[in-house]
Amino acid sequence: MKARTLFRVFLVILVAFFTVLVMRSIMRPERFKTVYTLRHDEIVNRLTSVRTIQTVFKNEKKRYAGSMEELTDFVENGYVVIVKNTGEIPEGMTEDEAFKKGLLKKEEVKIPAKNKILELDPNVMLKDFQYIPFTDKKEFSIDTASISSATYSIPVYRIEVPLDDILANMDRSIQPENVNIFVKLWNKLFYSGLAEETQYKDQYKNIWMGSLTEASTTGSWE
Repeated sequence: MKARTLFRVFLVILVAFFTVLVMRSIMRPERFKTVYTLRHDEIVNRLTSVRTIQTVFKNEKKRYAGSMEELTDFVENGYVVIVKNTGEIPEGMTEDEAFKKGLLKKEEVKIPAKNKILELDPNVMLKDFQYIPFTDKKEFSIDTASISSATYSIPVYRIEVPLDDILANMDRSIQPENVNIFVKLWNKLFYSGLAEETQYKDQYKNIWMGSLTEASTTGSWE
């Protein structure tokens, strides 16, 4: 009788063990995908903001910023020059005639760069846009070049985010601090060591935006 009871207990433990193994094999890749997707989307949001800021920078400087430090300084301290028409056009007179008679004049006005950026895209991210999310404030790296011919020269840039930076500090996402002890034990049981699983990493790629060989600012997600 005692042996039968022990055997049943052993079977229960064995079934529970294999159940955990099966659940781990299903849940781990899904959790990895969830973390990657969250980070991918956040990086895309920041790169989209960088693209908007670079557009305004190029319109003003006739080139692209070569570093995040330069781009950040432009956002915080830079200005752009816009041309406004001042004066009035009398009824029955064309704009050209008003300019010739001096009734209408062009005036250059400086406005803060961030105002122009927000005008171009009200949803642009201006705070911490230079940092790769979930890293310890590592900045995006910008490569610049120009495409030239006998008749033109076009500035171009490219930003690439390596997979290691996308998944930096992944344990913090898998094992967050602000959860209760039961959730911590659950995460420990099913997701311990997930950040080091190369079999899952191999399914994902770097994120990039722009090109050094084409006049394009398209991103890998587009």
